[in-house]
Amino acid sequence: MPKNALAAYFAMKIDAEWGPYDLKHALEKNPGKIVVLDTRTPDAFAEEHIPGAINIPEAKLDSRLKELSKNKDIVPYCWNITCHLATRVALRLAEKGFKVHELAGGIGTWKEQGNEVESSKKEPAAVA
Repeated sequence: MPKNALAAYFAMKIDAEWGPYDLKHALEKNPGKIVVLDTRTPDAFAEEHIPGAINIPEAKLDSRLKELSKNKDIVPYCWNITCHLATRVALRLAEKGFKVHELAGGIGTWKEQGNEVESSKKEPAAVA
């Protein structure tokens, strides 16, 4: 592989993948310009998700594209480094002209690096 092609590969990889630090920094630097997209199931999202994330499972992406803006950076994520839901969503979004950066390592790496998650799971009502 020619050196230029290798350099181009790594440059594209850096732009295409963000780590948890990159995402956190982008959210702080550009509030309102980043959409964090949880591609997991609604139940997994309700259990825990990155604060401010929206949930569009991979299987629902095509029917919910109108909810996403081409004027914002979209950062899909899934469970961990071995999950490819976010990769498939990132590819489909990039093919449709969206600005997209996959969160490398998913929510698992996000949490491992000490970042917070939130839950939208409803607690059972207390018994009187």
